[in-house]
Amino acid sequence: MRKKQSSSSSIEHKLAPRHGRFGWAWLLLWLLVGFTLEMLHGFKANAYLLDPIRREFWTLAHFHGVALALVNLIYVRWAEGNQLPTGQRNLASWALMAGSVLMPLGFFLGGLVHFEGDPGLGIFLAPPGALLILLTVCLQTIAAWRAEQ
Repeated sequence: MRKKQSSSSSIEHKLAPRHGRFGWAWLLLWLLVGFTLEMLHGFKANAYLLDPIRREFWTLAHFHGVALALVNLIYVRWAEGNQLPTGQRNLASWALMAGSVLMPLGFFLGGLVHFEGDPGLGIFLAPPGALLILLTVCLQTIAAWRAEQ
């Protein structure tokens, strides 16, 4: 007869693999995007090199995608000993992953099709992504300080 796991430890066991799978897949994707950007640069692709907005926004997408993938991989370790209540823990997890998708995707789409001197409409995905990541960081910061008391 197996012991029934508490809902708190059940969520912990789901969060770490979830962020591990997401983090590694997201890191692979954005490293491939970076490799593609280097190839576009190396082959002197005019659609990339002669469009400064596209270059800037695709570089921002690559950087934020890789950085947020690494944050998710670090979160794997943090999720195991998390001090957040169960509901907030799940909210923080999903907010981090959603923000990790929206922010780099917003930069990428903003550079894909854009107006003269301005990014495309896809850039409007980046601010909500940033807010979701900020929500996760705020929840985790409060939990970290409460754990010290």
